[in-house]
Amino acid sequence: MASQISGNKGTSSVDYWHDLPAPRVGWDVLSRHPHIIEVGDIVHVQGGSIFSRAIRWVTRSSAEAPSWASHTALVLEVASKVMVIDTVGIRVRVRHLSANSFSRSKVLVSRVPGGLSAQQKESITAKARNYEGRLYGVFKLLAHALDRLLDNHYFFRRLARMDDYPICSWIVAYTYQRSLGLMFGCPPNAAQPDDILDYCVASRWTRVWADSVSTMSECQSVYRG
Repeated sequence: MASQISGNKGTSSVDYWHDLPAPRVGWDVLSRHPHIIEVGDIVHVQGGSIFSRAIRWVTRSSAEAPSWASHTALVLEVASKVMVIDTVGIRVRVRHLSANSFSRSKVLVSRVPGGLSAQQKESITAKARNYEGRLYGVFKLLAHALDRLLDNHYFFRRLARMDDYPICSWIVAYTYQRSLGLMFGCPPNAAQPDDILDYCVASRWTRVWADSVSTMSECQSVYRG
């Protein structure tokens, strides 16, 4: 589903890739300087599995350019390691961001323009922690898939409102909505990983870090159309 704001994918987001500072790049850089990343930053992931490719297809309407992100997570702690709240297997867990380095995943990280205050970070952390340990909302994926049959119109997702069984984008969208009143261009229960990335690009969120130059180049090619 395309975000309900201007500049999703195409020419209106071109300047985003040129005007903002280039992100720091590479897992080695992040391991040496974890504080490149801050609490509340949003992690965008393109997985390399068949399941991830299926999610990218399901979350795309016929009129939209190819989706880049198949998964999203939220930074919860930064110390010697960067910890994210994430859906892992059948539950929501807190784990190292670097877990993505052992897969074929492509990863980049965005930050709200100007960053978050200490109070905002505390609020986001508290809200996100409420999801830890909950079971993964498999039936919500079904609602997203059924909406794909309707060309990603917001119908079945409108019915999926149970907060007890979240999916990855649900955690990020509802945490931001309940903490800061921010919505990613659509209702929180409708948000998909690519909607969140669309919004961050169109709203000129800071590109903080990426796992590689090739990841940045590939994502840039999608949004430049």
